[in-house]
Amino acid sequence: MKNLHIAFSTFMMQIDLPADNSDTAARNSADKPDRMKQAVKDMTPLKGKTALVVDSALATRRALQEQLSQLGAKSVIFASSVSEVEQHLSSREFALIVCEYQLEGDRNGQQLLEDLRVNKKLAWSTAFMMVTGERSYGNVVAVAEFEPDDYLIKPFTASTLSDRVVRIFNRKIRLADAYRSMFEERFQEVPGICEDLESKFPQYLNELERMRVESFYRLAEYEKTEQELLTKLEKAPKPWMQLLLAKVNLEKKQFEQANELLSDVVKTNPEYLAASDLFADVLWEQNRPADALDILEKMGAKALSSTTRLRKLADLAVRIGDNTRSKNYLTKVIDRSRNTSLSQIHDYLQLSKIYVKEGRHEEAEKLTAKMRSTVNSAELDLARAMMAIQKDIADGRGVKASDKLVSFFDNNAEVLPTLEPETLTSLLELCFAVSMDTKGYELASQITKHKPSKAMLDRIRTAISDFKGNQNASGD
Repeated sequence: MKNLHIAFSTFMMQIDLPADNSDTAARNSADKPDRMKQAVKDMTPLKGKTALVVDSALATRRALQEQLSQLGAKSVIFASSVSEVEQHLSSREFALIVCEYQLEGDRNGQQLLEDLRVNKKLAWSTAFMMVTGERSYGNVVAVAEFEPDDYLIKPFTASTLSDRVVRIFNRKIRLADAYRSMFEERFQEVPGICEDLESKFPQYLNELERMRVESFYRLAEYEKTEQELLTKLEKAPKPWMQLLLAKVNLEKKQFEQANELLSDVVKTNPEYLAASDLFADVLWEQNRPADALDILEKMGAKALSSTTRLRKLADLAVRIGDNTRSKNYLTKVIDRSRNTSLSQIHDYLQLSKIYVKEGRHEEAEKLTAKMRSTVNSAELDLARAMMAIQKDIADGRGVKASDKLVSFFDNNAEVLPTLEPETLTSLLELCFAVSMDTKGYELASQITKHKPSKAMLDRIRTAISDFKGNQNASGD
């Protein structure tokens, strides 16, 4: 408790109190108990809430548990790896996550934070605090796009932890309207909210400016976003500014400018995974899938830390005709996402398609067994029916495949509108493979309404191109 008393004294010294004068002294004296109550409340921002400590060291866990309990935490849950964090987050929300930078497994704390923020696995109100040593601190702070709410440099005292937690939750409360609007994608509200908050809380100017500029980008106001970023880059360049400007360049089809920005960011901040991902997207848009694949593979184990990135690697490998690498990445996707919400049947369909083309029907059959434990019965029936059609096409039984496909559409007419665009793309490929082009174009129209990824667009174009090529060959 001694440490908490010290922290409380420090906090009281930091409270902004109005200067006393003869007219206000009596009122201030009367208000002092209320301010004291508020100060005590501020010193226990975790009261009745749950915190998550992500660290494999038992001694650190115990120390943090005691310190967070003194700050009012109702309970403190522990995790030592990214997978454990994901399991906890799937079943509950936390007011605070205190995460060690170096974690067990392939991913570090920074990569975990990026995944949580990109995929909105964290509530906007959840505070994320990174614990790091001096050596790792530079890597963490360099990646401003997904920065934690605060950092703790080891070793730290209970007083330091207390001060930081109080500071985090003060900011969360004061900027709540801006955070909530950004999280709920009500971007048109953000600029006005940020401007209002800047006048009230100038100490948060940098964070508010970043949210305001990002809201312009999200509203597709690219010229305004570019102007703001160019002005800021001249004064104090930061990686997040370069990344956002590269996104604007990509939207405006200014590929060379985007390449230049991202090449610099990737070189100077190799930990910045979002920059490498965007760089790959830009190269892919320039019809350079081999270069895009190379960029992601240079990330090594980091590239394998995200299921989304593994899918991108698999799609790029398919695009350049490298079935060996595609199989490798798809297998990793399936193994990593089994029995989780990340599992998708189009991963199985993609891998099955490669297997049947290679005549490895037994391997394709094994995928069905894997699916049984991870997808519902309705999806399993759909996938099995599509895999059977894939096999007929690969074996040269086009008429039989066409008949099965007609039955498939008849039997699943109500389900088709609910299928994911990726699964519909696999279905489209089957249609064009058996010359059901009318149905294929109908599916293409349906898919494009969902803003398909570059991978899906490439697959659609390839399917149509192969169909037209076969038609011309038949005509000759």
